[in-house]
Amino acid sequence: MRRIGIVAAWAPELDAVNRCLPPVEHITHGAWTFFWHRLGDAEIVSVVSGVGKVFCASATQLLISGFAPGEMYMTGICGGLQDKLVGESLVVPEKFCQHDVESPATPGDPFDLYSGRSTWFEPDAGLLQRFKEFAASTTQAQFGVVVSGDHRIRSAERREALRRAFGAIAVDQELAAFAQVCTVNRVPFLGMKAVSDNANELTELQQKRHKLKACDAASNALISFLSSAK
Repeated sequence: MRRIGIVAAWAPELDAVNRCLPPVEHITHGAWTFFWHRLGDAEIVSVVSGVGKVFCASATQLLISGFAPGEMYMTGICGGLQDKLVGESLVVPEKFCQHDVESPATPGDPFDLYSGRSTWFEPDAGLLQRFKEFAASTTQAQFGVVVSGDHRIRSAERREALRRAFGAIAVDQELAAFAQVCTVNRVPFLGMKAVSDNANELTELQQKRHKLKACDAASNALISFLSSAK
């Protein structure tokens, strides 16, 4: 049976999943509760990790070790770094990096626990291509570089610095950690998040309007994509 793992940092980011695919069972490991869902002939295990790279990495590793999913997904919200990304725009990373780790990376060597900690990561090529084909006819999505760091970006100056330094289209606090754990475990993965704000001084105001809608936008896109798989 196909088994899928889904990670989100914040409980509302999984609300749409729970509405569409009500949990049938749950189990708790440490601080995390893992929920079982059914989608056709597939089993889905979801978890709310908590905000930030350490929480995300911990929950992602527990899910992989405890449930052995064949593929992993992360959903949720992010800050848009490009003007074309407005509230609730869907973002799908083609590359991930930790923007707040200054040590030089060793490209292609994520197992080097010192210099490899800031290397670039890429999603599974097959899953990414499938999503691009799915999105071409069903939903609009922007593809590009997404960077992650524990600090919340809420200034135009830092927003511009990330955009210029990494060529990034969006920023969040978890995706690069999720990507790294999936990579070292050799589990195929894909991330998708929707824009809740523009990572500047207007963030709090923008989030009041878009945050919860963006949570649902990302999860609904993920559910639709998983449902389309044969």
